[in-house]
Amino acid sequence: MNEIQRNRFVLPFKSVAVALIFSVILGPVGLLYSSTLGGTILIVLCFISISCKFVVAALIFWLASCVWSVMAVNRYNRNILRHF
Repeated sequence: MNEIQRNRFVLPFKSVAVALIFSVILGPVGLLYSSTLGGTILIVLCFISISCKFVVAALIFWLASCVWSVMAVNRYNRNILRHF
């Protein structure tokens, strides 16, 4: 093993199951585990939709956060494998 491989820092994988559980229970706040930007965007959108009493839109954003979290974790893990 050469010097470059020995000193290489490898990020840990994120769990798809944990991301899905967080986003199902916490909604857009749970999305922050997988995607900080996505979580922030959906938190703002949910807050605006609830403030305007668009409950159906808030539920759609909640479901979107579940899908987004799974996709973000898969993309994150794929990037780690590609650079490893």
